[in-house]
Amino acid sequence: MIVIGTAGHIDHGKSAIVKRLTGTNPDRLPEELKRGMTIDLGFAFMINSDGEDVAFVDVPGHEKFVRNMIAGAGGVDAVMLVIAADDGWMPQSQEHFQITRLLGVKRGLIVINKSDLADDDWLDLLEDDIREKTKDSYLDGARIIRISAETGDGFDLLKSELTKLASEIKARQDYGKARLYIDRSFIRTGMGGVVTGTLRGGSLSVGQTVSVWPSLVSGKVRTVQSAGHDVETASPGQRTAISLTGVDKEQLERGGVISDFNDLSYFNDNNILALHVEVLPESPVSLTDRRRGLLLVGTSECEGEMRIFDSETIGPGGSGVLFFRPDDPLYTLVGDRFIVRLPTPMVTVGGGTVLDHIQKFPRRRELTGFKYLKERINMTTEALVLSELTKLIMADNGAILSNADISPQVISSVVDQLVEQGKVKIFDNYIYAPAIIEQVSIQLTNDIERLLSDSSHLKGLTLEQIRKRSGHESFLLRSLLALMIKRNELTMVGELYNRAGRSMALKGKIKQAYEEIISQLNDNPYAPPAMKTFASKGKEHQVAIKYILDTNEGYKVGSEFLFLTTVWDEILLYIREQLNQAGRLTLADLRERFSFSRKFVIPILEETDRLGLTARSDDCRVKGNKFA
Repeated sequence: MIVIGTAGHIDHGKSAIVKRLTGTNPDRLPEELKRGMTIDLGFAFMINSDGEDVAFVDVPGHEKFVRNMIAGAGGVDAVMLVIAADDGWMPQSQEHFQITRLLGVKRGLIVINKSDLADDDWLDLLEDDIREKTKDSYLDGARIIRISAETGDGFDLLKSELTKLASEIKARQDYGKARLYIDRSFIRTGMGGVVTGTLRGGSLSVGQTVSVWPSLVSGKVRTVQSAGHDVETASPGQRTAISLTGVDKEQLERGGVISDFNDLSYFNDNNILALHVEVLPESPVSLTDRRRGLLLVGTSECEGEMRIFDSETIGPGGSGVLFFRPDDPLYTLVGDRFIVRLPTPMVTVGGGTVLDHIQKFPRRRELTGFKYLKERINMTTEALVLSELTKLIMADNGAILSNADISPQVISSVVDQLVEQGKVKIFDNYIYAPAIIEQVSIQLTNDIERLLSDSSHLKGLTLEQIRKRSGHESFLLRSLLALMIKRNELTMVGELYNRAGRSMALKGKIKQAYEEIISQLNDNPYAPPAMKTFASKGKEHQVAIKYILDTNEGYKVGSEFLFLTTVWDEILLYIREQLNQAGRLTLADLRERFSFSRKFVIPILEETDRLGLTARSDDCRVKGNKFA
């Protein structure tokens, strides 16, 4: 199925053309039939000469209903721009043409209706005028067909051209990101709430679990229809109607979205949209910083505030990057097309492409961190991947650009090409750009050096200490530090990170405290002072104790005593020899061998029990479960 949208000024005959082509009057509302004017979207279907389904989305031409027109134009494959022979190119002809261009429509044809009301010379002049106005656009070179919806003249040629147009349009890809922007919502007896829209990005099947935006509820697809027929599965590009179970009818509203994403909370949490916008040359106003605007994407629309990236204004004919904070979050993917209008006066200002989702309006001093947005303007997949790495530094290879309107297979293929070209590398399933990592590694190294130079006695730094200094999120920092360890820039002992080749050192009062403690431990190897005796002398002594433990010069037994490691090793050696020879060890054995008092013997044996070297058996010790 291909979807063709009509476009054009009011009373130029769009609905009449669709009715003659399909036999269905797309104007269904009583008020539309009474007034002879399309107010809301209309839909009709036909089968072309190749046997392919063609869906028509008929849009209103009156300026008051441009919002409805945009809602219908967002999901079409091609546009049929209708110009009345007696009126020529009119204001809504221009506005509809620009809207379809900004929404990224790539194909179409031009129909001059009411050709029976003008002579050939006038029609020739009108064609020349149309050619001039559509120059350098998607309609440049498009076929212009003269018809009369009143008499039927030219309709055989029109049908032939529509068939040809359908053959030139590629089937839309199914890449597992199904979205159905709701353009109609109604109640049907026995089915409950029913919604319709043009399906994009993925398939929807009976029994499939889906999410509903903006209510964030989930439900199951009960029925699926396409082209008026019940089907098991609807494919991307098809006009689709579905009913759901587990969802209240009030939660299915026009402007909402049915999605196969399990969790849509990301779009609530990252509700500021970074946009590339093009202001129309004929726009009566400029976009100015902090101005309010109306953003229309899919069938959704919302007012919000705009902040311009690197200037105060974007004038008619200009373009630039801006941030948009909607009053209510919008569900969009990177790459989606949108239209910008003003709430007052109600005019179309421009449109463009969604570049990213962010959590908050950036401040002026933070804008340097968003320069990557300018890399995205051409919207190539390579540019998106590289700019994502500029933004994230390292990205999960299985999830990169998951919130972009691009196939994961295409993204994976581009990543593979970039790896072959040496522009990106993969470490532990994370993608990174070497040039960016070099900059970040230098900064991280400097941060770690500063922290360690201030505390040269430390064995290393915890992840949290580095995080506070660098500002990187923990999940990213772990991968960055792991990569730096692999590159021999850092070492890791236990949970502590250290510069490769760095040794610990003491200075000043901490060094004096260290020398005092070591001296007393040497003077009393088997009867060291209680550790609290040292710790009570102040912070320098406490730091010195930690240093002795970190450098393995000392060993803490229980919470009370600190032995020199050489002495502790001597104690362990004796215990092993005694258990190997006698099979048992008593408190008296330790007291006699080292002249220990009871206050040392008990903590020592409790520690060897904890280590598994010994195990208590009545009033003695035997080999523990880790003796070997």
